[in-house]
Amino acid sequence: MARYMRPPNTSLFVRNISDEPEDLRREFGRYGPIVDVYIPLDFYTRQPRGFAYIQYPFPMSFNCVCCC
Repeated sequence: MARYMRPPNTSLFVRNISDEPEDLRREFGRYGPIVDVYIPLDFYTRQPRGFAYIQYPFPMSFNCVCCC
């Protein structure tokens, strides 16, 4: 048994995103309820860095999620 138990991962890393969190909520909401959409910003330009984390309320398994 592991010394430190990590909680199950409930977030999904997404690359090459649009700048709108609502677009991500609409697309990825098809796979379950979404708790949060986090789009990191560049420290200097304050522009989105091109990726996001989508957090679901429970662990999920994804075989392939493609929006292409």
